[in-house]
Amino acid sequence: MSPYPASLRRPRGAVIALAALATLSLPVLLPAAAHAELPGPLCPQQQALRGVSLHPAPAVSEADPHASASISAGSLPTGVVLAPDAPGSYAFSGTPSAEGEFTFTVKLTRTDFPPATIDCTVSVAAAPAISRIQGSDRYDQAARVSKASFSSSELVYLANGEKFPDALSAGSVAGVHGAPLLLTQAGSLPSQTKAEIARLHPKNVVVVGGPLSVAQSVLDAIGRDFPGTTVTRVAGADRYSGSRALITHPVFGVPHSADIYLATGAEFPDALAASPAAISKNAPVLLIDGAKSTLSAEEYGVLASLTVDGIRIAGGTSSISTSIESTLWGGPWKVERLGGRDRYEGSVALNQVFT
Repeated sequence: MSPYPASLRRPRGAVIALAALATLSLPVLLPAAAHAELPGPLCPQQQALRGVSLHPAPAVSEADPHASASISAGSLPTGVVLAPDAPGSYAFSGTPSAEGEFTFTVKLTRTDFPPATIDCTVSVAAAPAISRIQGSDRYDQAARVSKASFSSSELVYLANGEKFPDALSAGSVAGVHGAPLLLTQAGSLPSQTKAEIARLHPKNVVVVGGPLSVAQSVLDAIGRDFPGTTVTRVAGADRYSGSRALITHPVFGVPHSADIYLATGAEFPDALAASPAAISKNAPVLLIDGAKSTLSAEEYGVLASLTVDGIRIAGGTSSISTSIESTLWGGPWKVERLGGRDRYEGSVALNQVFT
């Protein structure tokens, strides 16, 4: 006897009819679904440099042994080719040798299906000149970078050069203000840093970090040696609260930003790589404890005060946990993680977004 109530049982004939209809519908549904999932053609990167090899760029979204890719109209940049790189897979490769804007159409031809096309444009520009700025030590290095970038500055940020957290917090904020970041020893101001402050002639020097990072005697010496310069300390109980304090400072922080970058404060590579990308968006880098499962109430307070609508996580899941990422998805902002297999790939991913 059937275990189901009579009201839920169908006559045997109805069951056979339903099975027949389902069988008949399969040939119609499967090709349609397969057609919708066919791989399509892709464009290479939009911006390239003469003499610099292209980033690895597949021309097909998914390998298909029954498809072939070609250029059906226009031309690729000189020195760039589209060729098979694996069974059923095609890729763009090569090194552009001429500048200009190149427009072309990538055509994907398949067996038994209509071809698919996509129009692409690649702009090739001259590669920038490379120069080296080299100092005798980290303090001289920071001073030389400042000298190469600023003829003067009304605002200077100063952080401990013996440990990285305060300088990482200050990097993006200084960049948003268009100000240099100089380094100091905890107990004394290096001569190179002092000379650069004298050359810049700032109205304000912002010291990032507490007395253990930069002693009060250093602040007193700046105030004494540079009359008319106001020295302000911005600090917290630890590297995380210090980062929050600097970003939310009403004068020397970042009062509003549509974007924010989150980076672990345990190591330096992710925050260091994120700073230039953040500066290009007038955004700060907030140092957090990436091993935790969620942001703290104070960290959420920073997001709210900035009224951000975009959060970019710098680094992989070993730097900032998936738990933090998943809880952020519940907020009123877009969340994006930018990382790689190592610090070098992560750096490229962070900055490639804006190239």
